[in-house]
Order: sequence, then structure tokens, then C-alpha cells
Amino acid sequence: MRVEYLSLGLPEARREDYSSPWGPVVVGSLEGYVSGVKGLVCVGDVVSRYCLDLLDHVESLILVYDRITRRVEARGELDVRGFERIVLVNERSTVSLEVYRVLCNLIGLNKVRVVLEVVGEEDMIALPAIACLKSGWAVVYGIPGVGACIIRYSNLNTRIAQTRYLQLKPRSSSQTLNPKLSF
Repeated sequence: MRVEYLSLGLPEARREDYSSPWGPVVVGSLEGYVSGVKGLVCVGDVVSRYCLDLLDHVESLILVYDRITRRVEARGELDVRGFERIVLVNERSTVSLEVYRVLCNLIGLNKVRVVLEVVGEEDMIALPAIACLKSGWAVVYGIPGVGACIIRYSNLNTRIAQTRYLQLKPRSSSQTLNPKLSF
């Protein structure tokens, strides 16, 4: 099945601007860092594993991953029973407009348990997650070989993310999807 979609891509000249962590970097358990957080968006395969340990601490949990860790196939399935599963296409160094729409809509809901399984790469998806944050929510994204960065909602954080989002360049793409993937 061939799918056409629109995305916004990171210009090569801006890549370094997007590489530094936006907030505190955590190594290991995230439990001590989420007090007062009602909703959490976790971006990355390893981070999603850590976030599953927080089910008793947050009302809403959105896991975003592509089943690839450091560009090799991730080992073992995540236990996401009870989570709704949504499959989305997103190329490397881009944010598809569909991913942005779905994430913002989910963050606007209460008591969400969703897996966004990305066909492609989730490397830039923390950006729309931060741009769409609302009070009581936070984003955790992985930094390969280092740990995880946690960003809590604030007007400043969402405005910075929205401004960075506006710096991305439009792209039109198509991709052939595996017909065996369920939607």
C-alpha cells in the first residue's frame, strides 16, 4: 500500500540547534521526576520501557516508538496490553503533519493509554509533543547512550517548541507500507 503524506523536515543547517537536551537529563528510573504530572508522552523505545513503570503514577500515558534502538531492531515486545495502538508514518528528521495532529488530539484527552508505533523514525516527535503540552503534562525523550530528558509543561517550553516547529521546511513524501501492519 502506497501512502502520501506531508511533513516538516529539519534543515541540515539547523541540526545542531536541535541536538542539546531541553531540560534535566535522567539516567535510570523516572519515578522521582514525575510527581505532579498527570499525563506523560514518552518518545523512544528505551524511554517507553521506563515509562511503563509509571502506570500507577500518571493518569495518561502516550508511548511513541519505532521498535528500533540505536538503529537496530529493539529486543522483546513492550507489554502494552490495555493500550490503544495507532500506527503512523514518520521519516527520519521530520515530523509528519498526521503525527502532530494525532499527538495534539491525544494530549487534549483525559485518561489516555496509547501507543503510537512509528513506521520510519521517531527522532523528531518530541518537538510536537512539547508544542502541544498542556498543564499537568510532560514529555520524556531518549538521548541515545546518555539517558532521558524530561520537559514539563510551561508556556515558555511550548512557545519554544512551536517556534522551532515553524523553522522546519515542508516536504511531501510517499512510502510503501507493509500491508500486514494493522491500523
